[in-house]
Amino acid sequence: MAEKGGKGFSLPKSGKSALKSPASKGKDDSSAKSKRGRKVQFDSEGSLDTNSTKSNGKADIPSFKGDLGKAGKGEKAGSAGKSQKAKAPDPLELRVEQELPANTTCLMDCEAADILQGIQENMVVLSDDPAIKLPVSFDRGLAYAQRNRLYDNPQAVKQILEPLKQHGVSDGELCMIANFPLESVDEVFALVPSFKNKKSKLRVPLENVLAELAKLRKAA
Repeated sequence: MAEKGGKGFSLPKSGKSALKSPASKGKDDSSAKSKRGRKVQFDSEGSLDTNSTKSNGKADIPSFKGDLGKAGKGEKAGSAGKSQKAKAPDPLELRVEQELPANTTCLMDCEAADILQGIQENMVVLSDDPAIKLPVSFDRGLAYAQRNRLYDNPQAVKQILEPLKQHGVSDGELCMIANFPLESVDEVFALVPSFKNKKSKLRVPLENVLAELAKLRKAA
């Protein structure tokens, strides 16, 4: 009786329906959406998770969780700790002579003023020699030296400062003392930090030098 179905109707030989049911169609659609909506995510252990999906079918940007953020904070804390343990800077030292060429001589302001003044007085003669060219800064240097000079007799100042060389004081340090109207030994130590380790042996000689320089300033 089974053979007497509708006209032109026959059952498939495999016994399965050739038509897809609505349920199976929905299943296929959801599977396709699941493939399109799959997102990549790292859990707290750093493993890759590809099972979670979004309802709108769009993939999420991979996110990093767990120890990665903590690592960044740890690096910042480590760098902060290093900066706190940084070595304290050494006291300032007068190194003018070390930075200048070997054939350079340090001059006091009063010495420089006399030398530059002599050049200016002979400018007419010097200008005739094409080999001599004065720098643009000549006028400014002369004005500075004349404005800041404290003594009229540079040779007398040199004689007063000469005993300090016996205690290891350099020419640059002597010029520092002569270029400022210092009134006490403590002012000298503050002005020339390189004297820090020589205070005990320099205190008395400096007192004598400052007293003599003060007399020269009053005479001027």
